[in-house]
Amino acid sequence: MNGKNIKTILEQGMPTDSCTCSELRRAARAVTLLYDNAFKSSGLLSTQLGVLHVIYKSGSIRISHLAKELGMDRTTLTRNLSVLERKDFIKISSGNKDNRTRIVTITSKGRSTVAKAIPLWNQVQGKVKQQMGETLWNELMDNLSQFVKVADQLNESK
Repeated sequence: MNGKNIKTILEQGMPTDSCTCSELRRAARAVTLLYDNAFKSSGLLSTQLGVLHVIYKSGSIRISHLAKELGMDRTTLTRNLSVLERKDFIKISSGNKDNRTRIVTITSKGRSTVAKAIPLWNQVQGKVKQQMGETLWNELMDNLSQFVKVADQLNESK
């Protein structure tokens, strides 16, 4: 690519207002801020509540299964889990049959923290649904689920 081609490409630019990635990231930041502020008093961030809730519902879960359930890569999840472990919300132990396998369980402190955060989550979730209206909210949930499927398919076809 020569200098003239680079200049032409850069001048044409990209329409950021119609960039799927940019719009989803902007929406994700706004929603994360809304939910983080809503349950700040619980001591959890929205991402932490989601992780802890899945661990609670599972009883105990392998890190690899938890990553798949949350749609996260293991490296990012491991970083998030280390914070939760330092706060004594979870315990990470070796698997019974394979010491390389890591099992995550929620502690009693983690359970009580999640129990404190869930009513706050219900409150903000209800406000979002009310503000958007049931029909639009359901369409958003359906569209987001469909988008994840499309993105997963495109990622798998690389």
